[in-house]
Amino acid sequence: MQTKKDKREYIRSQIIAASHIYRDHLAGKVFLYVHGESYFEVVFKTDRFMHLTGVSSPLNASSFYEKAKASKLTTGQIVFDSKHPYEGAKKKLPCLLKLPSLTEELVCVVKDMQTLTLTYKIGVTNLDFTIGLTENIDFEGNKINDWFLPRTLRVRDKAIENSPSAEFVDFIFCKDASHEKYSTLTFSDELKDIPSVIEKFLSSELLESLKKDKSEITT
Repeated sequence: MQTKKDKREYIRSQIIAASHIYRDHLAGKVFLYVHGESYFEVVFKTDRFMHLTGVSSPLNASSFYEKAKASKLTTGQIVFDSKHPYEGAKKKLPCLLKLPSLTEELVCVVKDMQTLTLTYKIGVTNLDFTIGLTENIDFEGNKINDWFLPRTLRVRDKAIENSPSAEFVDFIFCKDASHEKYSTLTFSDELKDIPSVIEKFLSSELLESLKKDKSEITT
């Protein structure tokens, strides 16, 4: 039987492992999701990591991530309470370890996803887990840019059933947050054509390569 110390150490090790995956595959990158003629961009800011773990901490969100990334987070810096129960974190963390799959595999875009506390304008789900996204605003509520940020990670939450509309993604692109254009295609439905409305977001090299590949398939 696990002791409280064992449970805390397990959660700590999972958080540290998840922070390394977040660092290597998500942080500092922007992802462009395309479905039909619609699209939106998602950035995984480092100060959103703690909230996704399902735990609380006396540390602020940025310090929590930095300590986890450096493998220096302690069990004393992990807090469970009524809003952040141990069982919730235990359920979320295996999904957080797999979070990059939402940026490189077939996913479903859900709109106006309802939860007990919030309605999320956009969510992304693979049916096993979902991230609810919110607009990128400052402390005064002013919109910073058009990027969306992850606000919640929910496990088997029936996201599609709790949303008035859902649509499978056709393409996912990735770029470094400091770059203007997208240079990498991480997922595509080979039966779909890239809508002209997003061509302006893609680097000339990527766009030329994609058009060449499509031409070779059809000839």
